[in-house]
Amino acid sequence: MRTTKNKTKTQCDHCGTAFKPKDDERFCCHGCEFVHRLLSENGFGRFYQLKGSKATPPVGSKVFKESSFDWLADLALNAEGESDSSIIDLHLGVRGISCVGCVWLIETIFQQQAGAISVNIDTNQGAAMLRWESGKLDITAFAQEMLRLGYELTPNRPKTADKRSTNPISSRIGICGFFLLNTMLFTLPGYLGMSSDYFLTPLFDLLGALFATLSMVVGGSYFISRAVRALRRKVIHIDLPIALGLSVAYIGSILGWMSGHPNLIYFDFVATFVFLMLFGRWLQEYALERNRRHINERSPESRSVTVFGGPDDGASMPIEQIEPEQCYTIERGSINPVSARLLGGAASASLEWINGEAEPVPFDHGNLIPAGAINVGLEPITLRAEESWEESLLAELLKTPVDTFRNKRVQRILAGYLSAVLIIATIGGLAWGLKTWDLIAALQVFISVLIVSCPCALGVALPLIDELCNAKLRNAGLFIKTATIWARLRQVKHIIFDKTGTLSLETPRLLNPEVLDSLSTVGIQALYALTQYNLHPVARSIRENLLVKFANIEQVPFTNEAIKECVGNGVYFRDENDFTWSLGKPGWRQHGFAACASGRSNAQADLSYEGHTIAAFAFQEDLRDETRATIRQMRHYGYEIAILSGDIEANVHRVAARIGVAPGFALARCTPRAKARWIHTHARNNALMIGDGANDRLAFDQAVCRGTPIVDRSLLESSADFFFFGRSLASIPKLFETARVRQLAVLAVLGFAITYNLIAVTISLMGAMHPLLAAILMPISSLIALAIPWVLLQDRDC
Repeated sequence: MRTTKNKTKTQCDHCGTAFKPKDDERFCCHGCEFVHRLLSENGFGRFYQLKGSKATPPVGSKVFKESSFDWLADLALNAEGESDSSIIDLHLGVRGISCVGCVWLIETIFQQQAGAISVNIDTNQGAAMLRWESGKLDITAFAQEMLRLGYELTPNRPKTADKRSTNPISSRIGICGFFLLNTMLFTLPGYLGMSSDYFLTPLFDLLGALFATLSMVVGGSYFISRAVRALRRKVIHIDLPIALGLSVAYIGSILGWMSGHPNLIYFDFVATFVFLMLFGRWLQEYALERNRRHINERSPESRSVTVFGGPDDGASMPIEQIEPEQCYTIERGSINPVSARLLGGAASASLEWINGEAEPVPFDHGNLIPAGAINVGLEPITLRAEESWEESLLAELLKTPVDTFRNKRVQRILAGYLSAVLIIATIGGLAWGLKTWDLIAALQVFISVLIVSCPCALGVALPLIDELCNAKLRNAGLFIKTATIWARLRQVKHIIFDKTGTLSLETPRLLNPEVLDSLSTVGIQALYALTQYNLHPVARSIRENLLVKFANIEQVPFTNEAIKECVGNGVYFRDENDFTWSLGKPGWRQHGFAACASGRSNAQADLSYEGHTIAAFAFQEDLRDETRATIRQMRHYGYEIAILSGDIEANVHRVAARIGVAPGFALARCTPRAKARWIHTHARNNALMIGDGANDRLAFDQAVCRGTPIVDRSLLESSADFFFFGRSLASIPKLFETARVRQLAVLAVLGFAITYNLIAVTISLMGAMHPLLAAILMPISSLIALAIPWVLLQDRDC
């Protein structure tokens, strides 16, 4: 077992995530334990050699889910039918790749499949091209094997252009680097003494101007266009001083070149500045995009239902077309899109998307099932809509949030900085003009002040600071997703948590897993059959523990009938000898099916054979590691802590008491709109909201900063400013500590930049600034600005 500096913690033997073990645990989750066992037992230990000590996202519970790959079989069949060759190529998406070990593992397992030829994996796009001999590959078996190891094959959907993508910046950097080298090549001879009457001088000057112009067109236009768009929105962006300095330097250089005044020619400065600013912006965007790649893209929730009754019976209908009185059917595991009446028999639905609680709720014929309820029963359910899609709560929760955050502090600083620079440059230029009555000398002072005051040092140092901070947080399992998070954190005064899935884990903890060892082979198979397709949290917990202990449970079709459900109590089936196996609440089978109306119990479930209990399972809501310590630490920092949950009062207050949150700040039975109203009333513009489900989306809209744990079913990754993996909350204090250290580094760099600007502007106002001196000072100041955060943050423990 690998231990960290804190002996109370350990690192997961599979993914490397730090966690606080209970008893002698070696893994942060059942998924990691399951995959580690499969790799070890099947001779794939090289995976860990290739992975090294790098921490990767935990596997989670996705490996225990049953998925149908009928779509993949149809895709492969169509590819073979349409191909004129015996060699088939098929492009697919792949989720879950995080290191070179993953690539090796996928390639190795594919090569073991009958008929396999090769697989080429694009880690950046999360895609793979499979090549095999027609008719020989069982592609669904390969997909199932991949899923058991934590990788999911998906349809290959062309990725739409992302405005945050670093690809355009990457290509600009390469091109502008080429232009920079050529600009320096043709301006350097002049600095080394080449006379103005030398026959090649006009050609060199022309080529220098040409490559600087190309740098402006390719690279400078990036900053100028962004600055213009920001001004149109009445926002002052950091790109504005960059665009201003570049434009003045370029226009002045053109004037100097055309008029024959070399002291105005800053073509090499223009090309160098463009390249450095692009590199800094690329570093910043690359760090954020790399963090975003750790989120496995989720398949969009079903956007259609099956029409029930009428001439279109059985047809698929987009949820946007649902109107009142429309009858439709939703499958097991699907989400009810609108508020609707239940037709037919009883049903079991989870309201976790509405109130955050996954505990299923029984519904009878005629009951109103709200929009966002998830069908967790064993059979499809039929409903009659009471509202249209536009009127439903789910439609509101699925709306793309609009980010209106503005860093007013930076706006004021940039406005003051630009005003001061323009005033100083104008006064300096006028003073020299009045003193010398020399327009060129006045222009030289005016232009040089604007050039040397460009935020070059900040442009390259701040992205490095962010990357060093991101690296520290990645090691703690937390990933920054938006560049504005640091400004958002400075406004935070309240930290608000959802309960289930955020303070606690998604599935309850099985307190006595040793009971599984006492079961016979038939008992294990029966228990697996009862939990295999069961979405109840208790069944999911049992299934995970069962597969961890018995990874290769033999799938024996020993039942003569489908598994049935007594809604609210349990599930059962009769085997080939007509004996009944059941899993559910204690004693419900002993009193016949009339017990279906009995009270609920979340703490225990029994496996019974012919009404006799053969295994009793006890469960407990499992809080995330170090939750109490995190709450205590954040309160010590001066933050107010609150819990907004949709669960009942008893459960919320019990958790609040365990972690030290006062009852007045632990609110139960909160609807999504109630959470949003509370934040708007009590913590407007200063709340950090940490939640995990669609029921927290409206609260996210009201919070100034948003975070989410990565869980199996969530809609919040797109609107969160950060996300975290693992079962601990310790990364939350780490985020605030890192923000504090980052602020110190930023102030240090800012102090250096101010000192440098005072010296450089003074030289410019004295009329002593020269293009060669400017070209030397800029990279030197950038290197010093880079060294400051490297020294402050590289080895510092946040």
